[in-house]
Amino acid sequence: MIGLDAQRATATATRPLLRQVGLPVAILVVVTVVDLATGPDTVYYPFLLLAPTLAAATARPLAILAIGSVSLPLRYWLASEDGYQNTELFQVSTWIYVMATGLAMYLSAARLRYERSLVALSQVAVAAQRAILLPPPDGLGGVRLAVRYFAMADEAELGGDLYLALDTPHGMRMIIGDVLGKGLGAVRTASITIGAFREAAYNQPELADVARLIDESIVRNAPAEQFVTALLVEVRDGEVEFLHRGHEQPVLIGADGGVRVLEPPDPGLPLGLTELAAANGSEAWAVPFGGRDLLVLVTDGVADARNADGCDYLLVERITKLLGGTAYVHDPAVAVERLGDDLSRHVGWLPFTDDALIIALARAAAGPAGDGHAPAGDGHAPTGDGHAPEGGPGH
Repeated sequence: MIGLDAQRATATATRPLLRQVGLPVAILVVVTVVDLATGPDTVYYPFLLLAPTLAAATARPLAILAIGSVSLPLRYWLASEDGYQNTELFQVSTWIYVMATGLAMYLSAARLRYERSLVALSQVAVAAQRAILLPPPDGLGGVRLAVRYFAMADEAELGGDLYLALDTPHGMRMIIGDVLGKGLGAVRTASITIGAFREAAYNQPELADVARLIDESIVRNAPAEQFVTALLVEVRDGEVEFLHRGHEQPVLIGADGGVRVLEPPDPGLPLGLTELAAANGSEAWAVPFGGRDLLVLVTDGVADARNADGCDYLLVERITKLLGGTAYVHDPAVAVERLGDDLSRHVGWLPFTDDALIIALARAAAGPAGDGHAPAGDGHAPTGDGHAPEGGPGH
């Protein structure tokens, strides 16, 4: 997932020579033809200066030197044809031409240094983000998980989406969240959040205590003024418990195909706002979660994804159409594939302006014969592109 600027840097290093110098060479040819065709009454050779100067944006310094070496005698020839070769103005403009070529070479070298540093920075940031967005196991604590992730277009502005699922003594626990802001600071805060959750999820019996420890860790260690919207999930026998900390609401698809948005009875503030959260603490709440139910969790990048008409993605409406009713599906892998493909079609050729994360989970335990429960041990890995941007521009 190399961002647009880093992709340009990589493209410069690997771009064929003809693509680097195509425009400057075309300028040399066009100016020469026009100047000769119009005769000595019109003078076009000064426009040859465009060739090396424009080449600074695409070509390497040696290619610019080659363009300058070819165009300099060409200037003398055209000036001779136009009768300007022995004028003082031509001599001065030639020195200006030589200095402009040298400046173009310097700017080209500076551009290449910047692009190489951008590629290195982007690759480090992407590696850090991929360490956070690890693929889930096939099955975890009797729960099947599937994930689909869409990276924002510019990896120089990495998003802060995060998730982690763990099989703990208290049941399968998961966090899904989104860090305020973008870039390496957001990746750092996401890493801190994941690390704190990994520790607290095993040791704390209540989700509220897990959230409290994550909150304290973010305040101590994360960059100033950053917080994390999050939803903590715990799957237990017969039910699923949630703790809401400012995140997108979960959506539950029942065995009958009915779709419900699970509104938190006690919405909480994002993690990292300790002082405010102390006065507005949230309580966990639980809902039944049967063997044929499907739970869908997303980050705000899904609902905020816009199409060419500027319309947001109507998440609940699309879930109802694609996963509910007669289209009901119990397989998390199929669910995230349908939603992901639909989201990609909605966005079309436009780039994602924020990371978008879709997670589906369902119970993996077998039930009595004929009750429609999924067979034991048929957990699914994430879809093939669960941790890479979608194909197409900017995805």
